[in-house]
Order: sequence, then C-alpha cells, then structure tokens
Amino acid sequence: MKVIAYLRVSTEQQAGSGLGLEAQRASIEEYATKNEWSIGEFLVDSGISGTASLENRPSLVQALGQVEEGTVLLVSKLDRLSRDPLVLLLVEDSVKKSGGRIVSTAGEGTDSEEPSQVLLRRILSAVAENEAKLVSIRTKAALKAKQARGEWVGRPPFGFTVIDGVLAKGDNYSMASTVVSYRASGFKLREIVERMETMFPGEKWSITKVSRILRHSELLDIN
Repeated sequence: MKVIAYLRVSTEQQAGSGLGLEAQRASIEEYATKNEWSIGEFLVDSGISGTASLENRPSLVQALGQVEEGTVLLVSKLDRLSRDPLVLLLVEDSVKKSGGRIVSTAGEGTDSEEPSQVLLRRILSAVAENEAKLVSIRTKAALKAKQARGEWVGRPPFGFTVIDGVLAKGDNYSMASTVVSYRASGFKLREIVERMETMFPGEKWSITKVSRILRHSELLDIN
C-alpha cells in the first residue's frame, strides 16, 4: 500500500523552528508504525495558511497528483489539509476519484465513509473554519493595537530588526545602506545586484531583493 504523508505549518516562525512540523511528523510516524505502514514520502508546505487556495499549496498539489488506487494520504489532523471547508471537500473528492483515501492520525471521521463518519468530518471542518476566522479577528485586533501604540507591525525590512516594538538597525543594515547608496549614484538594479554579489558573496542577491530594500529607503540614513 502506498502511503503519502502531508504536513503543513502556517507561519514562517513555525517552519523555521521545526516544532510544528516535528510534532506532526512524530504523530504520523507513530500512527504508521502502529498500523505497519511504510511511508513512501513526506510532503511539506511551510509557512502557508490553512485558508490558502490549492494553487498556493505546492506540496499538497504534488501529493494529490501522486494519489492512485489504494493510496493513503496521511495527515496528523484534517486542518493540515485545509481550514476552508470548500478546499477540504475538493481535496477529499480528488483523493476519492483517484482511488485513494485520507486518514487522520486523530481519527476525525476518516475511519470509513459511513454517514456518521462523514458527518463528523463536516462538523470538524466547520469548527476549523471558525477557528481560523477567530484567529484572523484576534490578529487584526492585536496589530491595530500595536499600530495605535506606534509600534512596528509586520516583518521588519532587510537591514532592520524590531526591539520592544520599535524598528532598529539590524546586522545587515550596512548592506541595505550600500544598496540605497548605489541607487542614489545612478546604478541600475542589475548593476547593484552584481556589485552586492561581489561585496557580500555570503548573502543571496536578486533584483527583487534590491527592489524591496529600495522601497524602504526612507528608513535608511546614508549621510
């Protein structure tokens, strides 16, 4: 039997720490061992919201493309697949049409296609959607409160860090200043990238990255 394990975490912090992924992987591996299943592949979507559409979930799309007759798509919880009931239904339908089935290590109505099990899945899907909306409301309220206090909201620009809610110079501040200085001197974006690659070879450079730095040029003191 073919078993594909799918894991997802919604924030870059979770993805970076590995804590969310490690917990999911441990649950999946324990379940597979208990059922004497051999997992063929672990597919991961890192830093992707549970409400994201399918086209923004590359590893999930890859997993669905690999499902065939008898395949098990194994997850730690159904909300790893999606917190959007419509997307979850699309995933279920795709897996079913390919001859596979979804299994959650937490149960959640994935034991069979009996009406009671299907009903349980639908209820849990609605709960997951509600939780996602509540999290969104709380997050927006928290960000609004931070803005009202004059604190920096969101990820700091390249070259900066946030200390006690205040934007401050970071380890890469000199790099960001150099980019802005080159632009002020009339260099084109591609020329700036080439010069930065020569000066700071340990850092990855691209036109996109340089453009992002320049968008925040007003924050830099290059005098």
